[in-house]
Amino acid sequence: MDYNTNRPAIRMREYGRNVQQMVEQACLIEDRQQRQQAAYEIITTMNKLSSEKGNSLEKQAKLWNHLAYISGYRLDVDYPFEIIKNYEF
Repeated sequence: MDYNTNRPAIRMREYGRNVQQMVEQACLIEDRQQRQQAAYEIITTMNKLSSEKGNSLEKQAKLWNHLAYISGYRLDVDYPFEIIKNYEF
């Protein structure tokens, strides 16, 4: 049986393990266009899970920074916002 205590720690609990697994899978996609599409789908999911309401540019920038952080800054996509590696969460 696969217990959560045996799995890697979740980088951002507010999005949960499923989003983290989606990000890990996106990092493995070789085709850049498909990887980019996966990133947008993950952002859509993260937006739905976010406790912050609305869809402002500030919130979108925050989500993209969270995505980069969750991937350990390994997700190679064209980010529509500047990614800040020392982002305050």
